[in-house]
Amino acid sequence: MYTQPYPHLFKPLKIRGLTLRNRIMSAPNMLFHTVDGRPTQYYISYLEHKARGGAGMVTLGEIAVCDGANHTPGMDCSNDNWPLFSEMAACIKEHGAVACVELTHGGMNARPEYNKGPIKGPVACVNAMGVKVEEMTEQDMENVAEAFAAQAEFWLKKAGFDTVLLHMAHGWLFPQFLSPITNKRTDKYGGSLENRMRFPLMTLKRVRERVGPNQAVCIRLSGSERVPNGFTVDDIIVFLEKAQEYIDMAEISAEGVTNFFTTPYSPLGVNVDLSEAIKKSGKINIPIFVIGAILDPAQAEEIIASGKADGVSMSRALIADPYLPAKALDGRTDEIVPCLRCLNCTDNDNAKRHLECSVNPLIGREARYGFGEDIGKAKFRRKVLVVGGGPAGMQAAITAAERGHEVTLCEKENALGGLLRFTDNESLKHELRKYKEYLIRRVGRSGIKVLLNKEVNDELLERIRPDHIIVATGSTPIVPTSIKGIEHAYHASAIYFQPELVKGEQIVIIGGGLVGVEAGLHLANIGKKVTVLEMLDKIAPEAGYCYGHGLALKVKQLGLKTITEARCLEIVDGKVKTVKYEQEGQEYSVQADSVFYAVGMQSNDEPYFKLYNKAPFVAQVGDCRKVGKVVNAIHSAYFAALDIGKF
Repeated sequence: MYTQPYPHLFKPLKIRGLTLRNRIMSAPNMLFHTVDGRPTQYYISYLEHKARGGAGMVTLGEIAVCDGANHTPGMDCSNDNWPLFSEMAACIKEHGAVACVELTHGGMNARPEYNKGPIKGPVACVNAMGVKVEEMTEQDMENVAEAFAAQAEFWLKKAGFDTVLLHMAHGWLFPQFLSPITNKRTDKYGGSLENRMRFPLMTLKRVRERVGPNQAVCIRLSGSERVPNGFTVDDIIVFLEKAQEYIDMAEISAEGVTNFFTTPYSPLGVNVDLSEAIKKSGKINIPIFVIGAILDPAQAEEIIASGKADGVSMSRALIADPYLPAKALDGRTDEIVPCLRCLNCTDNDNAKRHLECSVNPLIGREARYGFGEDIGKAKFRRKVLVVGGGPAGMQAAITAAERGHEVTLCEKENALGGLLRFTDNESLKHELRKYKEYLIRRVGRSGIKVLLNKEVNDELLERIRPDHIIVATGSTPIVPTSIKGIEHAYHASAIYFQPELVKGEQIVIIGGGLVGVEAGLHLANIGKKVTVLEMLDKIAPEAGYCYGHGLALKVKQLGLKTITEARCLEIVDGKVKTVKYEQEGQEYSVQADSVFYAVGMQSNDEPYFKLYNKAPFVAQVGDCRKVGKVVNAIHSAYFAALDIGKF
């Protein structure tokens, strides 16, 4: 007899007239693929695959209401477009999921370039973007409440969605009113908690009156501001006691960018303490879901089984692998693609044009390629030789094998993983280590012939006679030879691959990009006192906005010392090394027991130029082609392998 592997996670849940097949909500997120306010087929297919993947509820993200657009101009929610929106709802419901749409208003943080009218919020001010904000009048609040009610009615009764999710979190309009920090009004909408709740509750009441008693209404709510003098979870419990008269489910998040955009340096389940406090209050009768670094089924099962929430909301985990629920239900959890929490999906400039995930090359492109098994086999079966067993080489080999090719993977070291093997000795980036192990498992199960401790030579080429060669030989460190005495230092990779070279307690790292800073964080985390020297005026300039926030928070927490605008001059080797550097025309020095450098990498493309004419088709992928992050390696490898055998 079948035994349910996660009985609490996959127990159905009734929300008013709806039945969720499980307790997993696919959260609204960053894909806004529209043209002239109309959703593209890419957008529709993206939502469809979330439903195909098994989530109980799939949410269309951020429909701006009443001059409150935050990120993009948003949807044109006119009657002319409703058939397209109905198609979005249908593509979710046809696969057994509940179709949800998020309605939002940016308030004082709405962007002028996306809105016709003036920017308005609880009080008049100049916001963080330097935009003048007008104080909302009572008539403004009436207009917004009516607009939310009208939008809810449109999406539920015209477009065919099952429920709406009103965004009352993440610094947008409604938490601006709830917050005693941003709401300094002196009328009946400011001051006491009762007054600060008045406008959000009025909006919920208006929505309920408009959609009637039979439609489910949900909210996304910050459970706390998590800053001194901000609203607390106790305040939110009071709010929910009143709000539950009008709503049927609350998804709990928190204010503060590092509470809803978590990095590898954040704990898992960052907001579970808030949902747990709400549940344990005994005052809330509606289901409570929780979001925030919930990445795998076992973690989700524990949250629900222990009574900390009634369900979980996943965003980036379902971008990395939309089929996470289906794989978990089928007992194939080791096949779930791990999310790295790299925030490339949010921070990458490409996100302004299309969604991009480091570990999922197909996300947002399902309309073009399909997904997973939909891709199918290659038209012609080829012999493929992959040179290099790092992330790019492994992904190329896996994709080629899945497409039906005969694949040999050749790696000169004694183990697969390439530079990602550093994670074996990394104390913080656990998700990246899981991903490296996932790729190795996939290689092992894909029928790929793996040759370790083997460099490609003429004898091997003659024996295999490949039709296609993929060169994935990675990159090598740049040595800053302009620094006198650099021979007394080691590249930052030695911190992980040769930890015996980390001598003493005082460590200096020359180079404050991501590699240098993250190596410094690892050393600080294991108790070393680390100083990072960076030539530019900021550390980790290549880090995106959200990831950078999380990185800066961890730098502060671990006491990592960083010195910017510091040009290194010399390393003097003695009993204690002295690193001399120049800053604003003055020369300084810092002492260290060990010195490392991280000033960049360069493509190891020499093997490509030796192999380019050894087969009919030869391709470069990963760092061998262009030095970059995991996303560059995985995407270039996947699509290079996808093209094999097409003609």
